[in-house]
Amino acid sequence: MQMNDSRSSLSHAWVLFLCSFNYPNFLNLFTNLMYIPFCFAYIIPVARYGWFNNAISAQQLALPKRPFVIMGALDCLATSMQVFASVYLPGPLLVLLPQAAIPISMALSRYVLRERFAAWQYAGAMVVIVGILVVLEPVLSHRRSPDYYCEAINVDNDCTICQVEVTQDDCLAHRMDLFSSSESIFQRGGNSTDVDGGNLCQWLPFDEAVREEEVLMFVWSLIMIASCIPRTLSTIYKEIALNDELDPIYLNGWIAVFQFFFTLIAAVPAGMFATPSVQPMSLPGNLWDGIRCYAGYGSIDTGCHPDSMCSFHAALFVNLFLLSSVLYSFFMLYVLKYGSTALLFLAMTIMIPSK
Repeated sequence: MQMNDSRSSLSHAWVLFLCSFNYPNFLNLFTNLMYIPFCFAYIIPVARYGWFNNAISAQQLALPKRPFVIMGALDCLATSMQVFASVYLPGPLLVLLPQAAIPISMALSRYVLRERFAAWQYAGAMVVIVGILVVLEPVLSHRRSPDYYCEAINVDNDCTICQVEVTQDDCLAHRMDLFSSSESIFQRGGNSTDVDGGNLCQWLPFDEAVREEEVLMFVWSLIMIASCIPRTLSTIYKEIALNDELDPIYLNGWIAVFQFFFTLIAAVPAGMFATPSVQPMSLPGNLWDGIRCYAGYGSIDTGCHPDSMCSFHAALFVNLFLLSSVLYSFFMLYVLKYGSTALLFLAMTIMIPSK
């Protein structure tokens, strides 16, 4: 379970804000790919020279790879769901929603591993469920949503200057320069119908505003919660495998290989399911633009989510996130080896105050 849990952190939200609203497929593939050299830089010399008291024995090397394939497929599903969901969710939800793994892990551990839990543990799981419902209630009821929104008339060009305004006067103050309107319209790639009486933004009641983000937030919240199912199944599978004294990094390395393979296949339907949608023929170009963003060069300068943060910050924070998630996953596997699935997810609740 390479980085599924670490993606519940606020650092992950910051990475996504920087470079991946338009390129979640790139971030998903890149981080999965980089796990392979990280792991095999340890696996190859340890297996060849018998370092660390022959931590990777010949018996481990001879094990069939089918369990790694299964874990890689489960991790691919969970990680892809979490990466794409994280694009559309605010930081606090990224911390709180994955805590659904606690009651889910207890239920699956009870069914698969036949583990038993005390009454107070079930009570704790119920508290988590109630907490998630409390978090989602404002999203469902729109209780905390403003009465009005400032929305661009021409979303493709003027979205960013409108979406930051919170008062009617500031919203309607954005107007086309009457003395250079034709030039400005031409530069924006539009025509005279792009504006209404010179206004670039409109002040709309919540019920009338086009609030696709509200719907997306709720749908992706459910997807984030659902990702806990394959994530927990994979963790239980790892717990069983580690009981056979399998080296955790050797396990992680082979999972990384198969997870990247499945992620590569899943990139096509994932791109079509994302918002903005990326069609199969456009996927190579989208991945290339993601590489350019990582290198510091933006490709999208219009719409609601331009590549305004594609600078040295993107590579810096993606690399820091990658390093921290690699270390996190290694430590997590040692917790599984000497503890249990339920213990792992209960320990993860320490992340909640970080919001």
